[in-house]
Amino acid sequence: MKSIFMGTDDFAVPILKKVKENSDLVLVITQPTRPKGRGLKEIPTPVYTEACNLGLKVLTPNKLIEAKGDILEAKPDIIVLASYGQIVPKEILDIPKIGSLNVHPSLLPKYRGATPIQSAIMNGDKITGVTIIWMSERLDAGDIFLQKEIPIDEEDTYGTLKEKLIALSVDLITKAIKMLKEGRIIRIPQDESNATYTKPIKKEDTFINWGREAKEIVNLIRALNPTPGAIAKIGEEHYKIYKAMVVEGISGKPGEIVKKDSKKGELIIAAGKEGVSILEIQPPNRKKMGVKEFLLGYGGKI
Repeated sequence: MKSIFMGTDDFAVPILKKVKENSDLVLVITQPTRPKGRGLKEIPTPVYTEACNLGLKVLTPNKLIEAKGDILEAKPDIIVLASYGQIVPKEILDIPKIGSLNVHPSLLPKYRGATPIQSAIMNGDKITGVTIIWMSERLDAGDIFLQKEIPIDEEDTYGTLKEKLIALSVDLITKAIKMLKEGRIIRIPQDESNATYTKPIKKEDTFINWGREAKEIVNLIRALNPTPGAIAKIGEEHYKIYKAMVVEGISGKPGEIVKKDSKKGELIIAAGKEGVSILEIQPPNRKKMGVKEFLLGYGGKI
């Protein structure tokens, strides 16, 4: 079975490897190299780097339609997409003989769009999962091929949950390719009445609003760990919070430090309801640290 893979970030890399193991992978398409970081250094995508390591042909078109000729020439049976970052036009979707699959880390139709993993944590969901869909022109709206759920643990962060969903994605795409080779195709329409959409996380979304309930604040912190980090603004300085827990029975003005004990390593801040105990924090231009180390070195400043 001839395949083409489309993907960009580190979520897609293990799926790329599994597609190569289970099919004749003839072409990889990823986003172009773009300037990143403070030095605006040109850094290739993780998928580009891995595809080159595997000796695969790689294209980096600005617009996917620019690769149409190469895709036609490859004559794929399937296209597999994971975390690519562009809508695939219909004239590309129609090329593979069997169809085009998208590996999406949510229980579609819930959490279509760019940030399904973070959204599930922010909203306090107890379960999430991976869905493999037949791609359509509409964002994450195609028929469901395979779907499997996993629990979200109370301690899960964006980083830990993403790793669990990567492992599940690898298992599901392996199963999907096996089924296609056997001629087994499933198409279950999504229930549009249950569809929800997510958006990319912007800088303003990372600031902690202490007027919200403590549980909501802790969920935000979990959802933004390890990147980009939830921001607590103290004066004009931004402190990134990476780990925290809810403390019940706390009252005070939202944002007020109600307890600060450097010996015990306690820093509790009042929220709109209950309190938030800070466990891991990063001061401006400093490394990430535990709250006790932070209070011993910076506690007098706040």
